[in-house]
Amino acid sequence: MPNFVYLTLDTTSPANPSLSILGGATFATAQLVDLTIGTTDSDKSGYQMKVWGDVDTAYDTNIKATDALSTWITFNNSKQVKLSAGDGSKTVYVKIRDDVYNESSIASDGITLDTSIPTVTVTNPDVNKISKMAGKNESSFTFTVDKQFGEYKVKVVSSTGAAESTGATIGTANGSTNTSGNVGSYPAGTPITVKITGVDLETASSGDGQKVIKVFAKDMTGKWSS
Repeated sequence: MPNFVYLTLDTTSPANPSLSILGGATFATAQLVDLTIGTTDSDKSGYQMKVWGDVDTAYDTNIKATDALSTWITFNNSKQVKLSAGDGSKTVYVKIRDDVYNESSIASDGITLDTSIPTVTVTNPDVNKISKMAGKNESSFTFTVDKQFGEYKVKVVSSTGAAESTGATIGTANGSTNTSGNVGSYPAGTPITVKITGVDLETASSGDGQKVIKVFAKDMTGKWSS
C-alpha cells in the first residue's frame, strides 16, 4: 500500500470572463435576447456561471436581479434571457467559477430595449390647396417624431392607414424640400419643415384631387412608424 497521495492545488480563477448581448448590439427590439459568454480557459470541464441583472425574473428561476439571488448553473457559451419590461437601458452581468469554485471577476454588457415604433406628429399645412401656378404652387407643414430616428420619407399614399412600404415618396426635382432624409440620427422632437410644390406632387401621384400626404420615420432600431 502506498504511503502518499497526489493532490492538485488550484487557486486560479477563470480568466478573462466576457459577456455580450446580441453580439454587442446597441439596441434590442424584443425582451428575449441571446447572451454570448466566454472565458479564455481552454478546459471548462465542471465550470459554472451565474447570470443576473435587468431581467424578467419569472422567465428563468435561476436568473435574478442580483448576484446574491441568482443560482449557479452549468457553464454554456450561449444563454437566452428575458430583459425586464419597459423600454430603456438594461445591463446583464455574469461571473464564472471553475470545478473547485474559484470565481472569476464580473463581466457585463448593456443594451437599450426599444420595442415601441416612432410616432409622427404633423402640423396643419399653411395652405390646403395648390396648383402649378407661381404664387399658388407651394404648401408647407412641419412634423416631429417622439423618439430619435435615422430616416424619414414624405409619401403620397392611398389612405391614412397606409404602411411605409406603399405609396410614392415626393421628389424634390421641382422645388420641394425635406421630403426625405437619412442623416443617421435626428434627435427626438426635432421639427422638420416640409415644402411640397404642385409639380412634384403631380409627379408622385396621378391626376387632380385630394391627396393623402403621410410622413414615415424609421427609428434607430429599424422600425418604421405606422
